[in-house]
Amino acid sequence: MVEKHMQDHRNQRGNWTVWRWLIVCLLVVYVVVFMPTPYVIYTPGSAEPVKPMVQVGQDDVTESGTFMLTTVRRTYANIALLGIHSFDDNAQIAKKEDALRGRSEAEYNTELVFSMTGSQSNAILAAYNYAKIPYNIEQKGLYVIANLPDIAKNTLKTNDRIVEVEGHTVNQVKELQAIIKEHRVGDTLNVVVERDGKKEQASATLISFTSSLDKTKKQIGFGIQFGEKTEVVPTKKEHVITFKDNNIGGPSAGLMFTLELINRLTPGDLSRGLRIAGTGEITPDGEVGIIGGIQHKVVAADREGAELFLAPEGNYKEAKAKVDKMKTNMKVVSVRTLQDALDAIETFQK
Repeated sequence: MVEKHMQDHRNQRGNWTVWRWLIVCLLVVYVVVFMPTPYVIYTPGSAEPVKPMVQVGQDDVTESGTFMLTTVRRTYANIALLGIHSFDDNAQIAKKEDALRGRSEAEYNTELVFSMTGSQSNAILAAYNYAKIPYNIEQKGLYVIANLPDIAKNTLKTNDRIVEVEGHTVNQVKELQAIIKEHRVGDTLNVVVERDGKKEQASATLISFTSSLDKTKKQIGFGIQFGEKTEVVPTKKEHVITFKDNNIGGPSAGLMFTLELINRLTPGDLSRGLRIAGTGEITPDGEVGIIGGIQHKVVAADREGAELFLAPEGNYKEAKAKVDKMKTNMKVVSVRTLQDALDAIETFQK
């Protein structure tokens, strides 16, 4: 009996040891894989052909080469990913808060979507202006992107469309500003918004905050980052441009959108049979603006066999420095304007 009791005791100790190690293993897996960290990892994303993303009413689809937009992949980091990517020369580890800047994830995503739609509108305008195609601009609404962290006092949510303020129809920022001028700090205004397809009542208290354009000045408002939706409408239907839905956000595809549109709106083959990648914001008058993450975008372009990479003038040194460390024949060219990009394509020699 004593021996049986001792054997049972040893079995119980053995079972407890197994369970203890199992618990330890589960804790380790949770910490390494599932426990969130305050970091994100930026790595090379994709280099994707623009042509399938765009539809033009009646266009010249001749394109023996391809125009590619480039992206950066953003991944929330766990302990395992931080460990793996700490040895990756193409990875950049950063604090999550540096990207969010006090905004919620939903607000951040809304900003990316508005940046992309704004980029597409500017690309259309730049292409129409280059091809001398007449058009009109129609306002499609004023939307909430994000509240200023800690100071905004309202019941508005990201992606709300502002329909009315104090009984006045609102479709643009300047219309809202005109209404605000009739009130003072501390006043709470009645707002009607369109949210999830339904009209709802909301309110916003006017606050004083530092102007984003001039840090020495104060302005009065809702303390909200707004986005205006517009539609560029050509006078002839055969020039109507439609962008297909994609999962890409941000404003940096503007230049590559513009080049694809010019190729479709004008005779001939602008691509010259080349695999052309690039990045950069675009303005309606063809100025190319700087972007972020270009060191990742040149890697993505090279992986897809790009021969020519068009880099904004302000990002050129960083892009060239990265390419010089890579084993690649891809050529990087600095562009300040749309015309610079067109000249670079025309004079490029393989």
